[in-house]
Amino acid sequence: MHALSRLRSAVAYEGPVESLVHRFKYQGWRALARPLALLLCDRIVVEGLASSFVLPVPLHSERRRQRGFNQSELLARELRQHLNLRDPPGRLVRIRATRPQVGSDRLRRWENVSGAFAWQGGALEGRSLMVVDDVATTGATLEACAVALKAAGSGPVIGVTVARVRI
Repeated sequence: MHALSRLRSAVAYEGPVESLVHRFKYQGWRALARPLALLLCDRIVVEGLASSFVLPVPLHSERRRQRGFNQSELLARELRQHLNLRDPPGRLVRIRATRPQVGSDRLRRWENVSGAFAWQGGALEGRSLMVVDDVATTGATLEACAVALKAAGSGPVIGVTVARVRI
């Protein structure tokens, strides 16, 4: 049984989008948050996806310090603004550091992020939630986030990403 109700991505992770996401995430081009979020927002609207809150996939504090920002947080902030959603009553946190997922096979990705997240904050009371990330490959990270949110009493959890790797 999957904790994630749905996983939707705006586009395939290839060509110009792959370059843009790479610049956004690894080269610090934070100004790309808005156009990438708008691309994702269009997909959310077309799909008719709805939720009470949008949450970013959290980075471990060590990785956040290295990168200087959390790209998912920037995307979530833009989505909240464009979808006219309030801030959530708490936050999803990464409770342990994990290895970067790049280069790992499906099984290693799932093992790497299993139990890595927890909810901190007010009661979720069955509310539907949307968890945003930049790229989905196997969906392991978003699934691990959904497991933590469901354990905290959420309703349906939808994963949304700017791009999806074709495997």
